[in-house]
Amino acid sequence: LDRTAFYPTSGGQPFDTGVLGSARVVEVVDGDGEVIRHVIDGSLEPGPVHGKIDWNRRFEHMQQHTGQHVLSAAFDRLLGARTESFHLGSTSSTIDLNRTLSAAEIERAENQANQVVWEDREVSVRYASAEEATGLPLRKESLRTGILRLIEIPGFDISACGGTHVASTGAIGNIAVASSERFRGGTRVEFVCGVRALGAYRVLRDAMAASVRLVSVLPAELPGG
Repeated sequence: LDRTAFYPTSGGQPFDTGVLGSARVVEVVDGDGEVIRHVIDGSLEPGPVHGKIDWNRRFEHMQQHTGQHVLSAAFDRLLGARTESFHLGSTSSTIDLNRTLSAAEIERAENQANQVVWEDREVSVRYASAEEATGLPLRKESLRTGILRLIEIPGFDISACGGTHVASTGAIGNIAVASSERFRGGTRVEFVCGVRALGAYRVLRDAMAASVRLVSVLPAELPGG
């Protein structure tokens, strides 16, 4: 296609799905930075085609990716812990940080990240050359050349990123750290945002209710671990 709204797997974020005409889009691949390949289940005739992305999947990814920017910035600003990599999975996402963190430190960053979410700050997109970007307070230096796409949360974070994001931090919903572990000399943090955080809460709620019925105690009387 000469144009597309479908996002290919890139920058730790999975591809969009949806339909092109009557064909189902099952994968989208960034071929070489200029060509985006759409893998479809079905067939298409040459000529114009109407595409429609799976909005629920896209919005969920937007929440997680923007939430990662906010959480990574909180780790960096509060604790000097730099994000080395990010992965958006099918049920949760992970951030790999460059140093070990205590549970109390992680909670501090989680609290600050949610404060930024609840302040409903604007999430803006702008473009700058690699040279211009060197004069900006980027959270992480970009190794890309040419024109950079910058995602900015005023007064909190600015990062080079080609992913999909919500228009304001309030649309993230909330950010919940699910677990953490030591990983390659640093810390791997697993987290969920928005729709996924609600789903995770429901799973825990149902598990708690089943446990209470099974052992006939109040929730506060269940073992803590």
